[in-house]
Amino acid sequence: MHIIEPNNMSNTRALDECLSLVARHEPGLPRERAWLIEGVGQFNHVLCLDERWILRFPKSAAAASDLTRELDILPQLQGRLPLPIPKPRFAARDPKSGRLLFMGYAMLPGEPLLRERFAALRGDTQTVEQLAIDLAGFLRALHTSPPGEMTLPPITESPREAWARYYAAIRKQLFPFMRFDAQAATRRGFERALADDSLWQGQPCLAHGDIGAGNILFQDGRVSGIIDWGFCGLGDPAQDLGALLASYGEAFAARVCRHFPALGGGLARARFYRRQYALLQALFALRDGDQAEFDDGIAAYR
Repeated sequence: MHIIEPNNMSNTRALDECLSLVARHEPGLPRERAWLIEGVGQFNHVLCLDERWILRFPKSAAAASDLTRELDILPQLQGRLPLPIPKPRFAARDPKSGRLLFMGYAMLPGEPLLRERFAALRGDTQTVEQLAIDLAGFLRALHTSPPGEMTLPPITESPREAWARYYAAIRKQLFPFMRFDAQAATRRGFERALADDSLWQGQPCLAHGDIGAGNILFQDGRVSGIIDWGFCGLGDPAQDLGALLASYGEAFAARVCRHFPALGGGLARARFYRRQYALLQALFALRDGDQAEFDDGIAAYR
């Protein structure tokens, strides 16, 4: 399968296309100081305007569907959570298909708490502890939000069924790119997990679904916001713990669980999820034709 490789020319073209859509649908927004934020968002182009507005443009039909879910859920979460979240201000749809073209909101304070930035904080135990407190309080508020008070998409499959579906797709689509020993290890890991009834005990709740390093904002020693809600919905709380494990490691995840003990009940499942995230990245990148994300996700398995 051929995957289009991004380059500077394609990035320039993407910027021009985004600005063209803004001019057509939100002509009052400033466009003189505009740039695409690189290295964040596998599924959307992220455009910054005037250091004030963030607009997100889905790269595929699947990403447009996820962004539509985010646009539906975010207004319902306003005022329910202890940390800032985006408040949608702009949205544009294709007049013929109804597909979401972009959505936007005022920029939240802070910068993504990427792994490198977090690693630089490890000697600052007070700040690390405060980050754990911030995230534990946020996840407690999110996970205990009453679903009946919101309009949410129904659950269509259990976590076990979802990961069985991912496993089938990984075997079919990614195994041809993987070393034989990596295939065998992946097969053992999935088949052991999917056969373990005890691993899949747990109740669904309102979960973020992708609360990893790129979606946690940091400023002045505190978590300053949580972004990218495209995977939010009724789901497995262990998915959020798995994202923290993958981003910041076991020791920090344990700190968060000390302040929100219920989260630790899904630790074994979260560890299984963490081991598969790179394969999911590659799987979604293959679907969307994103060569850079595919290469990054599959690298350890080639």
